Amino acid sequence: MRAFLSNLRRALSLTPAPPPSDAVAAPQELWHLVGAADADFIRVGQQFKELFVAAGLQPHHAILDVGCGIGRAAAPLVDYLDAKGRYAGFDVMTQAIDWCKANIAIGDPRFEFTHADMHSDRYNPEGSQPASTFVFPYPDASFDYVWLGSVFTHLLAADQAQFAREIARVLKPGGTSIVSWYLIDDEARANTGNGEIAFDFVHALDGCWTATPDLPEAVIGYDLKPILAQYEALNLDVLNQALGVWRRQPMQDQDIIIARKRA
Repeated sequence: MRAFLSNLRRALSLTPAPPPSDAVAAPQELWHLVGAADADFIRVGQQFKELFVAAGLQPHHAILDVGCGIGRAAAPLVDYLDAKGRYAGFDVMTQAIDWCKANIAIGDPRFEFTHADMHSDRYNPEGSQPASTFVFPYPDASFDYVWLGSVFTHLLAADQAQFAREIARVLKPGGTSIVSWYLIDDEARANTGNGEIAFDFVHALDGCWTATPDLPEAVIGYDLKPILAQYEALNLDVLNQALGVWRRQPMQDQDIIIARKRA
């Protein structure tokens, strides 16, 4: 465990190794689908890969990317996963999934991208199925790793709870979840309203908070203690809490929780 935590801290703090010269890169006109317009597709993807490897991802593992967007996490895994490895990603944005299918691991049976026709006020307002009833399109215990990057930061509580149940369902015993959040703790509350925090989560919703009441799903925060209780109830042991600096600086640096499903 000590080595694991040391490797994880290193991955979260150091600049990742330079990507290959032939690395897949999404065009800038698609960057807005996954964040700020100045986001760097290759750099962020390499950081994701470093995080996964530090958390124990091996080339033969199966990883699920929930809310895969334009494949930032998928692209650097093409040359990492071996013949037994597997990547699956799904997203509500049709444009993003179409681009991934056309540009990442084309014809490679290890990689699968799926469109989820799920409603999202921000990303898929015409979606037919509520997130609160959405079932991940994969069998029980089918993944070694499940990754959610900036997904729970846009899901209301009923939707988040359903996704959490699905994460636990599709993880193999001993499998690992890696999830980013805005988790509200004492420090975040102390800094709320003083200009030294990225988001003021002062608008209460049912089971969560938003900083943008006109479009609540634009940014969602959760109280830390109930989320830790949720992990426990789902038989997921929290291995590490990497709390982001968003709670003390006006930066969108999210929290990361890594947890392991009990065998």
